[in-house]
Amino acid sequence: MANKDSLTESKTLSLWGKVSLFGLIPVIIFRWIIGFAFPTNKALHWRQSLALTFQQAQRATLSTDQLRWVTRRTLTGTVVRQYCDRHQIPHDEATIQPSTISVATRGIDKSVSVPSSTLHFVTPASAAAAGPTLLYFHGGGFVNPLRAAAHMPLILSCASACKAKQVAILEYALAPQHQYPTQFVQAVLAFRYLLDNLSLCAEDIILAGDSAGAQLAGAVLAHLADPSPYVSTVSLVGRIRAVLFMSPFTLLQENQESYDFNNGKDYLNRPQVRAFKDDWSPIEDEVWANLCGAEDASEVWGRVFPSLQSKGLVKKAMIVVGSAEVLLDNSREFARDHLRAETVMANRETDWKVLDGKDFVLVECEGESHVQAALDAVVGHDKGAMTLAIKAWLANV
Repeated sequence: MANKDSLTESKTLSLWGKVSLFGLIPVIIFRWIIGFAFPTNKALHWRQSLALTFQQAQRATLSTDQLRWVTRRTLTGTVVRQYCDRHQIPHDEATIQPSTISVATRGIDKSVSVPSSTLHFVTPASAAAAGPTLLYFHGGGFVNPLRAAAHMPLILSCASACKAKQVAILEYALAPQHQYPTQFVQAVLAFRYLLDNLSLCAEDIILAGDSAGAQLAGAVLAHLADPSPYVSTVSLVGRIRAVLFMSPFTLLQENQESYDFNNGKDYLNRPQVRAFKDDWSPIEDEVWANLCGAEDASEVWGRVFPSLQSKGLVKKAMIVVGSAEVLLDNSREFARDHLRAETVMANRETDWKVLDGKDFVLVECEGESHVQAALDAVVGHDKGAMTLAIKAWLANV
């Protein structure tokens, strides 16, 4: 069910904002043509460059309010329903009831009303009766809904690769109307729904997400190891089959070098990330928000991922990131310090047998940008390094 506040806010662009938006379309097209003709990243296939330069042109031209109006005209629930109807894909829904949180934690008083959320269950054509359930959290800076052309083909591709019997897509409330920890609480409740209402075991579940959605996947794991006061503890029996982090947002601090050396190569930049963060309003010293940057991060992740002292809560985990991302250092630090992952430098010519036997791995995709696999889906390009890496790794989980 679409969140009423989010839907209302998405339609509040002023008349002048709408008029000027249409007037800016030629500017977007001009910048797109110039960007495509003179790319800053020559490692990309032309289709990848086409998608990237459009994102860059659009974000360089439109205001924050205009971008939000464009992206939030159709919210996640409607997107999923329409896509499934159009492609004749079986679809069902479950409503997760709202809750009210009154918590004083770490010196900050917070009273939060968490609205109901919806789990969208999608049965792909490739569904295997004995396969796992893929629980997917979409990205968008906690502000934007799922995008049909980008997310749905990507999600279904992941489901096909891991032979999932179903996909559960969380429709969570959007910031700034609903700020941290709303989305985190809804993600934990979605995970608990699979355990309690569907009687799934941890081994039956694969967690996946892109960007802010990958942050939510990490936040759920952190809660399993170190329960948050915002939502009740989840009793986990066994270990989660696998977790896939695509271009994860793991550090709230913005002092990483990749923000500077990849500025202009990615469609994200430091001001945009800061704006998303301001809308989301996380608490920086909480590990459920600041996955790598919280003071107790090492202790928490030491319980999530296998170590000499523990088997951890997860059997396998993969991080995929583009080498041209401003969030590249987010992934590197998370992989190095907490997953203790092997690193694979990849391009579209890579022999993906290199991933065989790598249960915890970081794949850096040459020249690719933020969640490149989603951009590739928009232009029908299935030979990008990130896309191929995801498929190859998921096939063995």
